[in-house]
Amino acid sequence: MKKIIAIILCMALTTPAFAYNYDFSTGDDNVFGTPTSGDEPVSPDPMNENTRRNKDNADLPPPYFYGSGDIPTDPSSPFHDNAPLDAGYTGGTPDFPVTNPLLPADTAPLLYEDGSIGTLYIERTGTTITVYEGEQLDNLKKGAGHFTATSAWDGNVALCGHNRGSAPYFSFVKDMQTGDRMTYTTQYGSRTYAVFSKEQIDEYDYSKLGWSADNLLTLITCIEDVPELRWAVQLREV
Repeated sequence: MKKIIAIILCMALTTPAFAYNYDFSTGDDNVFGTPTSGDEPVSPDPMNENTRRNKDNADLPPPYFYGSGDIPTDPSSPFHDNAPLDAGYTGGTPDFPVTNPLLPADTAPLLYEDGSIGTLYIERTGTTITVYEGEQLDNLKKGAGHFTATSAWDGNVALCGHNRGSAPYFSFVKDMQTGDRMTYTTQYGSRTYAVFSKEQIDEYDYSKLGWSADNLLTLITCIEDVPELRWAVQLREV
């Protein structure tokens, strides 16, 4: 009899763990707030992949392509030396604004019926790109955008576009070489330009948008997988 009782006790002590009830109540499901594990993941967007979200850029002006007319290109801008000292001004450091007869005045854009301000013909690719007023993303989805803070005709005309994604209108920029030509046509007329400068610049470097006594065409686009840099190609009228 004692052996039988001992066997029964041993069997009770060796019962598998899954036989026990580990269920317990956690109370109100909302005590700890909404779980974050169910949040929708953020999918990469090639049209907006260069957006900065960190707080350390709060006091900086927007990088290229963000906002229309917000990038400072006037002579008083603290972000680059835009003073026309190399164009005949000899009075030392100027008190802005500067009026210099050797500098062209910023030319206002003239709109076509379709809302564009011009077309850009690239000899290297044999293609024509429509140009719209403003560097905002909506314009870059359908062509090139004109930096509103730069002249639309005389002096330095600055344009931008995407280098890849669904609207890679400026994908040719990275392949341009010295001497390559393109023709910019607006309601003011047509001008042909040739490349004389190509370099990588910081996304906050606006010096390429500065005033010029020469008729220049400046092209800005992103660099693939390097969000903090931009390609900057400049052409001079020929």
